[in-house]
Amino acid sequence: MKRSKKFQDFSKSLLFPISMLSFMAIFLGLGAALQNQNILKYVSFLQNEGIQNVIGAIRKLAVIPFTYLPLMFAMAIPLSMVKRDREVAVYSAAIGYIAMMIGINYVMGLKGLTEETTAVDYLINQGMSDTDAALFNAQFTKVLGIYVYNTNVIGGLLAGIISVFVHNKFRTTELPEAFSFYSGRRFVPIINTIVLVVVGVALTFIWPFINNLIMAAGRLISEAGRVSAFFYGFTEKIINPTGLHHILNQTFRFTALGGVENIDGQNIIGSLNIFLYQLDKGLAFSPQATQYLAQGKILHMVFGMPAVVFAIAKSARPEYRKKVLTYFAAGLTAVILTGITEPIEFTFIFLSPVLWVVNAIFAGLAFLVPALLSVTIGNVQGGVIDWLVFGVLQGVSTKWYIYLIAGPIFFAMYYFTFKFLISKLNVPTIGRSKNDFNEVSTEEYDSDLVMNADDEKIAETVIEGLGGLDNIISIDNCISRLRVEVKDSSLANEDLFRKTGSKGLIIPDEHNIHVVYGGKVTRMRNVVDDYYYSKKG
Repeated sequence: MKRSKKFQDFSKSLLFPISMLSFMAIFLGLGAALQNQNILKYVSFLQNEGIQNVIGAIRKLAVIPFTYLPLMFAMAIPLSMVKRDREVAVYSAAIGYIAMMIGINYVMGLKGLTEETTAVDYLINQGMSDTDAALFNAQFTKVLGIYVYNTNVIGGLLAGIISVFVHNKFRTTELPEAFSFYSGRRFVPIINTIVLVVVGVALTFIWPFINNLIMAAGRLISEAGRVSAFFYGFTEKIINPTGLHHILNQTFRFTALGGVENIDGQNIIGSLNIFLYQLDKGLAFSPQATQYLAQGKILHMVFGMPAVVFAIAKSARPEYRKKVLTYFAAGLTAVILTGITEPIEFTFIFLSPVLWVVNAIFAGLAFLVPALLSVTIGNVQGGVIDWLVFGVLQGVSTKWYIYLIAGPIFFAMYYFTFKFLISKLNVPTIGRSKNDFNEVSTEEYDSDLVMNADDEKIAETVIEGLGGLDNIISIDNCISRLRVEVKDSSLANEDLFRKTGSKGLIIPDEHNIHVVYGGKVTRMRNVVDDYYYSKKG
């Protein structure tokens, strides 16, 4: 039961960053559409410089969650999973994530991997081929101004989960009296910083190995013949949360693995390069190139993701179904318009390995079907805008009409499969728990706290000295005093405090009581805290 509760807390923690992501994705998608040159040709008033400046500013703001999503995940996990001193855990996770990035950056520097030495031009000058240089450079990114391996959301999840463990382990740590100021809650971010720096160092040896596997997979996919589109779509989707799909995309869009075509006497390399050249010259599009582009995403994004949302809503408690649909409204708008799937996918792939794999298999099929039918819709997003601009508006030769037939079939396939699996595997998707739409209360504390007899007697005495459980509003401490906010400070009993080792009593006003304990105040606060919340929780 307790493990199930923790799993529910973890799933709930994902909703914080996903909510921000889905909301901002709408503005990002609309902004991209309103600045798309192919659309501007038909809507002349949008070409106004003032309007374009406003749209540009909106796009800049909308990209915030996409830029800082790993940090948002790192902070959101302890926000839902930690029950005591939650604000400390969130602060600790944020500092810890930064420490992890610094750990990665430091070891990279020792290895000579800097922004300058991993630049494509520098690598080419060192004798590396254009393809190898582009792929090597794709492994790195800047996070909060720190140049690191691109661990993406996985890095944020790792930092958040470790921070929860560290917080629960060290929240009540009592240091020697000379260092008592750093005890308890103050010790958590200190030790978490150290732990996550070590994790960052370890990642610098693990992540390159993972990158190499992805690049090797890319080479195998390109040699798979007619089913290469399936393996491309499957692999891109299964590794999406790691951020490594960008490396796979780079591999096929800009290197020979995505195709080589001789056009007008020159070799064009890479699926996206081939498509854009043909688009610019008004030539027929190559189905061998577009099989790795937007056409493979449309069935998954425009038809599959809405079906998943309806399956999740149908699997929810009847009283929550409308709320589930309302919650996903922003994400649905984003995915249909521009193909941004994370606001929907991140609500279930971390909860069930089976759904994660099934989602990837269906994504592979979404690439395979258009490829087998010689569809030729290019670009990279995969939403309805790409279908209209690079499909419908380019003429029937793109075979855009196939989606009108295949789309409903994919919708049904996604809907019935996901609905069955969610029910069969009891996946805690949003709306299935009675607490999903209730805010987590700060009073949600474990009711099975274990205290030894001596601690319990001390706590009972202190609580009685404070006027009883019902008189207490909140408990805190400074370097030497137990600081308690109460309803009526006149109920304080100094004699009872002295029985617990108190060195004095201070009553600043009618709602506050300060009990002086000196260097052992952290221990006293933890003992009183545990007893209080075991009774009140």
